[in-house]
Amino acid sequence: MHSQKEKIDAINLENRGKRELRQIKKLKEEHLPKLQDYEKHLDTMQERNSYSKTDPDATFMRMKEDHMKNGQLKPGYNLQISTENQFITNYAFSHNPGDTLTLIPFLLYGWLRYNRLMKEVCADAGYGSEENYEFMGYFGISAYVKYNYFHVEQTKKWKGDISKQENLYYNESDDYFVCPMGQHMKLAYKTRTVNDNGYESEISVYRAADCKECPLRNKYHKGKGNREIRVNHKLRRYKQLARERLISPEGLKHRSKRPVEVEAVFGQIKWNKGYKRFRHVGFDKIVMDFGILAIAFNIGKMIAKGKKTKKKGNGAVYNDSLERNISWIVAIFIVGQKSTQHT
Repeated sequence: MHSQKEKIDAINLENRGKRELRQIKKLKEEHLPKLQDYEKHLDTMQERNSYSKTDPDATFMRMKEDHMKNGQLKPGYNLQISTENQFITNYAFSHNPGDTLTLIPFLLYGWLRYNRLMKEVCADAGYGSEENYEFMGYFGISAYVKYNYFHVEQTKKWKGDISKQENLYYNESDDYFVCPMGQHMKLAYKTRTVNDNGYESEISVYRAADCKECPLRNKYHKGKGNREIRVNHKLRRYKQLARERLISPEGLKHRSKRPVEVEAVFGQIKWNKGYKRFRHVGFDKIVMDFGILAIAFNIGKMIAKGKKTKKKGNGAVYNDSLERNISWIVAIFIVGQKSTQHT
């Protein structure tokens, strides 16, 4: 005969088996379909962090036209264009909402279109990164590209701020920085960072020996330990080269021209032409959509320039013939006569 304990153990084992069966059934009926849906979502997003159900190729981004003033996300594409004399010479779309990671793909798109890279690039601070500077330097592109704090570092307030590592003296031969109190900040260790493109940057960390009794501690260092600064030496050199180019006469010329180049074209497209939203969905279709717009925009610009030239009486450089204007536009798109691109 079985004891009472054995009977209880048999009942518990049977109940345990029933619970496990119920859990397995619930897993198959409820959780497994959800996991399959998650896998489909991840497969659709790929490297992105979101997508739209109405247009799976679009990514949710914060738009400049924020009518609700709450940073509302909307599905869209990051459009990049380059211009020369307000003619659209190149365009590309990106799923990344920021501009930093879009410059290299944009330049490569131009290479595919013209079978060569542009010689000069003028762009704002959103494109100033170590990866972009290195790419342009490798291919011999003169980069008139700003970086973060380019304008701020020209101010008196910035130059007098002892908390900025850019204002510290660096001894390159012995590899140390000098803090405002004259203390040497020596190399403590090196580390690496990787951006979303997989590009690695080497960061050198310098540390002061003793900041406890420093009378300037509250002005430049509020941490508990000794002051540390993280320095990217390669980026420092790229910034120095970019600074020299940007403040040169040629750099001042490009910087003064850029606001009336790209920004004017965007203003014409969005406000005068009323083109604020794509008429189609899907990456291939919006590329075609904007491509047709770019051609029409350039034809209209060419016709307008031809009319102005006739009024000035400078000879028949352009005329109102549509066939002639189209041939000029095709030449600009295919041959790429000009070498300086404003992005």
